Amino acid sequence: MKLSGVLKTILALSLLAGVAGCAAVEAQRKAEESKQQAFVQRVDIAHIWVTNGDAPPGKPYTVLGDLSYTEPFSPDANDEEKIRDRLKKMAYEKYPDDIDAIIKEHTDVNDSGTMVTVSAVAIKYDTSTDRTALHKMTEGLIASPK
Repeated sequence: MKLSGVLKTILALSLLAGVAGCAAVEAQRKAEESKQQAFVQRVDIAHIWVTNGDAPPGKPYTVLGDLSYTEPFSPDANDEEKIRDRLKKMAYEKYPDDIDAIIKEHTDVNDSGTMVTVSAVAIKYDTSTDRTALHKMTEGLIASPK
């Protein structure tokens, strides 16, 4: 009788260890998926081209929509890098699967010099291999657990 109790205990402990091991593997898998998704989002945002001009000639595109924001005048409000970053984030939030470029970026300061309005147009190139290539860049790579 004692032996069957010991066997039951060993079996129960083995089962618990197996379940804990599966949970750890699942947690690691979810962490890797989260890292991959963060990478894809960074690549998507990084590939968005911003210009105050038009799209390159000979590269057909579709207009996705207008982008604009207004904020109080400050040195940051006129910083081109910050303007580009904000437009990219806005465009990615609105058109995450389609945005390729932001054209006709324009900054206006109101007459009293207290507000800055930034406007632009989000576009998708009719044939875009850039995004596909960037997404496939990590295929087949083995990621470090760190």
